[in-house]
This record gives sequence, C-alpha cells and structure tokens, in this order.
Amino acid sequence: MIIVPTKKSLPLFSEFPVSTTTSSSTERSFFSWHANYFTLDRKKVLVLVNDLSFSPIVLADINAKNKQQLSVYIKEGIEHVFGYSTNKPYQLKKYFLRAGRMEVSYSYNRSISGINNNMIQMLKSYPEDIDLNSRLQTSVMEFLAKTPYRSMTPEYTFSIDVVKKELESL
Repeated sequence: MIIVPTKKSLPLFSEFPVSTTTSSSTERSFFSWHANYFTLDRKKVLVLVNDLSFSPIVLADINAKNKQQLSVYIKEGIEHVFGYSTNKPYQLKKYFLRAGRMEVSYSYNRSISGINNNMIQMLKSYPEDIDLNSRLQTSVMEFLAKTPYRSMTPEYTFSIDVVKKELESL
C-alpha cells in the first residue's frame, strides 16, 4: 500500500519505509492513498484520500507521540470507510493482502491532491463536526464518502460505488 504525503505532512510518516516501486504520476491505484493534514485547536487532523475511489480517512490528534501507531489507525480507517460498501470481511482481508505493507512514495497526482485539499476545506468550514476526543472521525468520513468527486473524467463518482465494484473484482 502506497501513502503519498504532501511535503508538509511527510514528518508524520517518518516511521514508514520508502517505496522502491516507481509509478506514473497520472496512474490511479486502488492501493494508493494521498495524505495531508490541517490544524484544528493546535491538533493535527490527518486526511487521506484513496486515489481511485476518493474514499476518505480522517484521523484527529496525530502527533509525534502516537505517529508510531499511524499504520494501525490507517488500517482501522480503511476498514471503516470500506465497510460502507461491503459487509463481507473476506473482501477487506483480500484488499489488505493485495495492498501489502504501507510505504511512502513521492510520485503524487495533482488532481488527487486537489480533491484532498477540497475535503480539507469542507472540514475547515464545519470544525464543530470534528470530535478531537476520538481518533477516527466516523461521521465526517461518512459525509465525505457520500459526496461525489471527479478527477480527469467528465463524470462524478461516489466512493461507495467505486469501492464496491473494486472489492468485488479482487
């Protein structure tokens, strides 16, 4: 699984190994996630977006003390957001087996970064929806997952539909 952090969020992923695989910057993969964060009440709120389905993961209060557990938090977020599309746990296990270990890559896609920034702007508009006492922001993730997005295609897609189709094809 590839994590593509922005330059600003790169220190949060210092525990992750650097990926040795190279891919095109325009290639969109179901096993790749773009990451960025914003600050709310002096706490970092990390937003990850799946490159293919635009599924969001929102994690609050990520700091130097708990960034060692970041891979566990991301896995929980993937299980939760993909749970909107399927209730079959074996499909999620297949996803994690095919994705492999989490690695950091530097080949980013600007259109996915734009979607990530769009999600961050929506979250900044409604900061009262973010519960800083909870690491995984389930209500915000559900709202973002039900929002249509598009990237380099004329049609809008819902992440729930794309994830359902991709998980069935694994």
